[in-house]
Amino acid sequence: MSIPGLEAGIHVFFATLAALDATALLAMVYLRATKYIRPLAVALAVLVWLSWIAVAPVYVIEYPADRKVILANKMTAAAQELGMEIKEHIFYTGLMLATFVPIAAYGVDPASESGRRLLLWSLVALLIGYFVMDFLGAWIGVSAKMAWAAKAGYG
Repeated sequence: MSIPGLEAGIHVFFATLAALDATALLAMVYLRATKYIRPLAVALAVLVWLSWIAVAPVYVIEYPADRKVILANKMTAAAQELGMEIKEHIFYTGLMLATFVPIAAYGVDPASESGRRLLLWSLVALLIGYFVMDFLGAWIGVSAKMAWAAKAGYG
């Protein structure tokens, strides 16, 4: 018997590791610690891709039931209609940006001013996107709980 929601937790685990990696990478770029920039950049891309791969089965197989219940409740429908749409667009943009970071780390000199600036802004954009997606994910998760509780007669 599987624990409900554990499979979605793997997605969040990889996303959190990616955010921690991006934070460490941001510090290394800022401090010009070039020894660590390229390995951290590759790890960032791998972790973001693993986050996406981990959530694909959950989103395709398990989430449609939640989506239906969330949309059926007037108080929670906005979480799906607005929150999930924004989250999907930010994530795919972040997926491409996270893929770009190691390309940039190997393609430019991370110690040069222009290379450093490129990496810093890419990482800042990724981290802002992470926090926005974290907020939206929490909103969607709470909305799902509210919608299921209302459907069960508790709301």
